Amino acid sequence: MAKKILVIDDEEIIIKSLSKLLEKNGYEVFIAKNGQDALIMTEEKSFDLILADIRMPGMNGVEAVDAIYKEISANKRKKIPAIFITVYADDMIENKAKSLSPIAYIYKPFDSAELLNKIKKVIG
Repeated sequence: MAKKILVIDDEEIIIKSLSKLLEKNGYEVFIAKNGQDALIMTEEKSFDLILADIRMPGMNGVEAVDAIYKEISANKRKKIPAIFITVYADDMIENKAKSLSPIAYIYKPFDSAELLNKIKKVIG
């Protein structure tokens, strides 16, 4: 059975490229274009990994993952590993992200092989 990856990103080009890359490598991909949709999706489905863009309008990726982790903890479900994708480093947001213990950060533009390597180390 294919591993399920939730991609949280508001940029259509990133969504398309990540979907194509991940599906080509045997992963089942689910898309949330904002943090609120991601939170709803994780309440309805279980995922093996979250790939979240840090910078998004409204609820950013760090806030979304934090809310997902709180919901998972409240319902005593297994924590989903997360990889944050970002184009910039904002100290305050990055410190909050680190407090969530993400598996990795990937900086845009990202190297596909590097991303796949990190994913394979985490979920196979």
